[in-house]
Amino acid sequence: MVDEAPEQEAPETEAGTPDLARLMRELEDARKRSEDFLTRLQYLQAEVENTRKRAERDVEQAVQRANEGLIARLLPVLDDLDAAVASTKGKAGKGLALLRENFVKALKEFGLEEIPAAGIPFDPFVHEGIQQVNDETLPDNIVKDVVRKGYTFQKKVLRPAQVVVAKNERYESKGEQDA
Repeated sequence: MVDEAPEQEAPETEAGTPDLARLMRELEDARKRSEDFLTRLQYLQAEVENTRKRAERDVEQAVQRANEGLIARLLPVLDDLDAAVASTKGKAGKGLALLRENFVKALKEFGLEEIPAAGIPFDPFVHEGIQQVNDETLPDNIVKDVVRKGYTFQKKVLRPAQVVVAKNERYESKGEQDA
C-alpha cells in the first residue's frame, strides 16, 4: 500500500502541471482582454466627454447667436427712443429719457456697449465713415459727428457707428510742404 500512494500522486502532479500552464495562459488571455476592454472604455469615456463638451459649446453658441439677433433687432427701437428723447420736451421728454435709460441698462446687462465715436480718431474697425468734411478746427481723421450710434455686443461689433470725419486741409498742405 505504501508503494501505491506515491504512484497515484505522481500522475496528478504531472496532470496538474499542464493544467497550471493552461490556467496561466487563460489568465494571461483574460488579463489582455481586460486591458483591451479598459482601453476601449477609456476611449469611449473620452469620446462621451468630448461630445458633452461639444454639445455644451454648441448650445452656448446658439444662445449667443439668438441673443445677438434679438439685440440687433432692438437697436432700431433704441434709435427711435433716442430720436423721441431729443425731440420731446418737458415731462414727456423726461419720461422718455427715463424709459430709454432703463432700456439701455437692460441691454447692457446682456453685454451691449455703445461704441465711442465723437471727438476720437476714426477707426475703420468700429466706425463707418459716411462723409468727410473740411474742418480746420479739428485734426485730420477725427470723428466730427455721429450720424448713427454704433454698438458692440459682448466685445463683437454688432453695428458700426456711422460718422462724419473731419478733413483738415491745413494739416494736409503742411505735410505736402514738408515732403
